[in-house]
Amino acid sequence: MHISQIKIKKAVLKLFVLLVLISGSTTIFAQGFLHAEGNRIVDGNGENVILRGIGTGNWMVMEGYMMKTEGVAGTQHEFKAKLEALIGEEKTNAFFDTWLQNQFTKTDVDSMKVWGFNSVRVAMHYNLFTLPIEEEPIAGKNTWLLKGFKMIDNLLDWCADNEMYLILDLHAAPGGQGANADISDYDPSKPSLWESEANKAKTVALWRKLAERYSNSQWIGGYDLINETNWTFSEPDNQPLRDLLERITTAIREVDTNHIVFIEGNSFANDHSGLTPPWDDNFVYSFHKYWSGTSTNDLDWIIALRDEYNVPLWLGESGENSNTWFTELITSCEQNNIGWSWWPVKKNGINNVLFVPMSNRYQNLVRYLKGEISTTPSALEANQAVLEWAKNQKIENNRVQRDVIDAMIRQPHTDDVIPYVDRKVGEPVYFTEYDLGKNGFAYYDKVAAYYGGDYTAWNTGWELRNDGVDIEKCLDTEAVNNGYNVGWTEQGEWMKYTIKADSTALYTFNLRYASGASGGMKFHLEANGARVSEDFSVPSSDGWQNWKTASFQNVLLPAGNIQLKFVIDQGESNLSYFEFTDPKSAKDLDFEALSAHTATQNSDIFLVVNKAITSDEETLNISDFQIKVDGKSVGVDSVGLDASNSNTIVLSIDQSIRSDQLITISYSGTSVNAEGQNLESFIDLPVENNAPLTHAIPGKIEAEAFELNRGLSLENCTDQGGGQNTSYTAPGEYLDYRVNVTRTGIYQLNYRVATEYSDAELVLQAGDGESFSSLDTIRFESTGGWQNWETQTTSVRLEAGYYFIRLLIKQGEHNLNWFQLDLLTSAPEIEAAESFRIYPNPANRKLTVEFLEYHYNPVTLQVFNMRGSAVKTIQLESGSRATIDVTGLLQGVYVLRLVDSNKTINKQFLVTH
Repeated sequence: MHISQIKIKKAVLKLFVLLVLISGSTTIFAQGFLHAEGNRIVDGNGENVILRGIGTGNWMVMEGYMMKTEGVAGTQHEFKAKLEALIGEEKTNAFFDTWLQNQFTKTDVDSMKVWGFNSVRVAMHYNLFTLPIEEEPIAGKNTWLLKGFKMIDNLLDWCADNEMYLILDLHAAPGGQGANADISDYDPSKPSLWESEANKAKTVALWRKLAERYSNSQWIGGYDLINETNWTFSEPDNQPLRDLLERITTAIREVDTNHIVFIEGNSFANDHSGLTPPWDDNFVYSFHKYWSGTSTNDLDWIIALRDEYNVPLWLGESGENSNTWFTELITSCEQNNIGWSWWPVKKNGINNVLFVPMSNRYQNLVRYLKGEISTTPSALEANQAVLEWAKNQKIENNRVQRDVIDAMIRQPHTDDVIPYVDRKVGEPVYFTEYDLGKNGFAYYDKVAAYYGGDYTAWNTGWELRNDGVDIEKCLDTEAVNNGYNVGWTEQGEWMKYTIKADSTALYTFNLRYASGASGGMKFHLEANGARVSEDFSVPSSDGWQNWKTASFQNVLLPAGNIQLKFVIDQGESNLSYFEFTDPKSAKDLDFEALSAHTATQNSDIFLVVNKAITSDEETLNISDFQIKVDGKSVGVDSVGLDASNSNTIVLSIDQSIRSDQLITISYSGTSVNAEGQNLESFIDLPVENNAPLTHAIPGKIEAEAFELNRGLSLENCTDQGGGQNTSYTAPGEYLDYRVNVTRTGIYQLNYRVATEYSDAELVLQAGDGESFSSLDTIRFESTGGWQNWETQTTSVRLEAGYYFIRLLIKQGEHNLNWFQLDLLTSAPEIEAAESFRIYPNPANRKLTVEFLEYHYNPVTLQVFNMRGSAVKTIQLESGSRATIDVTGLLQGVYVLRLVDSNKTINKQFLVTH
């Protein structure tokens, strides 16, 4: 900083101090800084601020997983000791100096600003600012080290130049604040922060020193006092943590009344018990979030804290997941006015803003430390290895991962898709360079994030990009490639690519692929939402890296910017690149139908043809078309052109379309033409049915297979069969399922449930999607845990037909994996059942069976529990009445079955005691 700048800053400071003295309060002074105002964080002008930041990660505090030495040198002091044993203390210190110079620089901050971030959370190690207590020349006194303070001075200047807020995070406190040593560089052989008054005093003194130095710096966003405490205290309610945080706050306020104090809880920041109510006016509760749900409901627990105490929230640390997870969580945070800071800015991984390459030398050093190779590297080799690792930390040597940035900054605010790279028709298009955007918009992959439970990688190959698309290194040596290929493809998955074409033309489509699947792969192409190819297929290439090129003729591409969609219809294949070659005039192609599909929410049918239609909409003739549903012709209400796709005809029929129906379309006429060519006639072209899923009843329905979800979260399920279960239920939330009940009758209703409570009630309703009637309510018994699964049973009468079933949360919490409806008694049996009655119902000790007419023939009476097991059997030779003792039966629902020579009748009854 220049002397003239220092003088100006001092003059400004004197002016502020004068204003404070005149006002007799520090309030005016504090308003010039980022501060808490009610439950918001606001800037000096009182404008709401959503912090969008990244933590510096490995810069000042090395963590084993980012150094790739987890398991053998998880902490910084362990890594340093192992390095000293190989290269000596002098070279080790030189390496650490080089590391601190390279790992985070002004260029990193400048870049973060350009990318759209507005804050930096710097993870600090106390040993850059002061000596450990055991090394102090005079016990109880603090030796201050200039190195750490100068690093923060420089970082603050970089942030100020970019008008970005800097939040100071004590990531490694004196002695270490957590039993998870890797995070805080805790050494179990020495007193921890919580076991040493000297360490606590040093922590308080360090914060006072920092606050004194930066009290007047407006680009300091605040002080994150202690990162991720994870310690079991003997005192209740985190009392030692609260005591220390209050001591630190008091020390800070002695010299700095301007800046926010950010308060993290125990248990990796999220246990705030005992840390309420707030003890300061400029106060924010911070929480961390990893590997869990991303909806607003998943934030309810922390939002409740904000609402109760009227203080702001800050997601001080999150990340280490997929782009989909990033976008979803940031969307939920910002919709609830919660700022965030991701972790970390860079490492050797796909899910960070910056990718750090790792040299062969450093990889071998890590393998040696982990015992994977036995040859000890020489001091020269080890020193070169770590210096290469330090050199690669410089942003100039990093790979900027634009997909991660886009997922964090742009995608939370839009569904729009943008190009990953600019491509023209005729150039190779690498499959890994699909467009930037959300899952379901730029691409579709069945596994796109990790929400907890059994771990599943979203990118199975763990290369290049952080989306759900699976990518690995490509070993093709005979054709052009970018070093990577898409792999682990599945039916229904797809990717989009933006390509520019100068004119409409027919092309040859060349595909570079490798497949070890016995049946190869089938796929088709779409352009701007319209199908432009027939179904194509490639055979197995006898190996996942045995590459071949397949060519397909007569793919019609329109002029202009094209969003090309590559859709996998069947099978598996690795995909390297594609290209369009040999353009020809579209006039050389016969005018034919390509495909047909239904809409997702109405009765429209879209007929896709291979050329742009030039017929006027008014001249299209309904009588030229015939549509069949389940083999029967149905009326066509209207026919028109799709305004967004010139090669698509839209037809509406006079009935609703269900997902379990088979639909075909035929054409014979002359009303559809393209530049003078008539559309070729066709008969019974299958229509892809995209109607919402209709579940057949009787049958089993997975909880996550809903059509509409109002408020429930999903998580990975550990029950047999896996999948997902619903969770975090709250009264008034519900799930809707479209069903086809094939027979009117009484159904046994089984719920696969897990809950720690015994007050959870669920209502089953039926309706048309607008209005619903309640049919049954069940109260779930505790299963002893949120992943301890049991089947709990009730019964309900359902009418035949198509309609919606709604599962409405009445009270309590439960997790649901699936529910199943099995027919017990059909409608004809119900009518027959009117020939006798049973009472009392519910029954306590005895159940009476009374026939409306005297029975002269033998009758068998059986009682079945809801698992289908017979628990009582009575033979009645003749008579008009029988009595059944139910005192030995457990409480619950039972079915009485009457069997005679002519019929079988079932009646349901309830036993209570």
